[in-house]
Amino acid sequence: MAILQEQAFEFRNLGRLDWDAAAVEQERFAEAVGRGRCPATVLFVEHEPVYTCGLRFRRENFRRPFDPNEGAYCGVPVRRAFRGGEVTYHGPGQLVVYPILPLGRGGRQLRRLVERYQEIIVAVLGELRIAAFGRPDAIGVWTDRGKIASIGVGLRRGVTRNGFAVNVSVDARAFRAIVPCGRSEPIANINDFFTDPPSAIRNPQSAIKRISVDDVRALVEKQFIRLGTALLPRREEISP
Repeated sequence: MAILQEQAFEFRNLGRLDWDAAAVEQERFAEAVGRGRCPATVLFVEHEPVYTCGLRFRRENFRRPFDPNEGAYCGVPVRRAFRGGEVTYHGPGQLVVYPILPLGRGGRQLRRLVERYQEIIVAVLGELRIAAFGRPDAIGVWTDRGKIASIGVGLRRGVTRNGFAVNVSVDARAFRAIVPCGRSEPIANINDFFTDPPSAIRNPQSAIKRISVDDVRALVEKQFIRLGTALLPRREEISP
């Protein structure tokens, strides 16, 4: 495997895309990164509505009757994702980030990478003046209003897939039909913290700017650049 530690990240915004098409893009870039044909690449996407099931998926985490053979639940596609974790929802108003990074065959740094993703999310929310935190008993990021980001990573042939998702203005009702990530808890959006004050009704000039998915994407890019090669393995950690 080529050593890409000294190369900068490449960022690709896929826009709004269904899950199947995004999965094809992940594999295409993973193949290129694994063969040393391109640097570590971070893909950004805003998915069409979809429920995804991780490797620890449990059928009982669907609150309503669900037949896996149908490929849909409550009229929404269901897909298996090569990542840890259980079932979650992706949809418009949510920034999904797929870092395609070389970690080496052993994957010894996978846990460290998950912690770095959590650090990135907390830093992004901090720039928006939203206090966020991780928990020792679960993976993700929370606020005092509920869970605001999920993390799920897969590793195949020494290259990562999947990554994390940050709720910006996603329809939180879609999470109510499942037990997201195996935990029954409120779901929060970034824009929950940016509601207009009563004065905005009388004076539109005082309205608070709503945060867009693109706004959050720019902040995530900034954090990846800040961390730089700290997200990639050291030379001695890469298997030949």
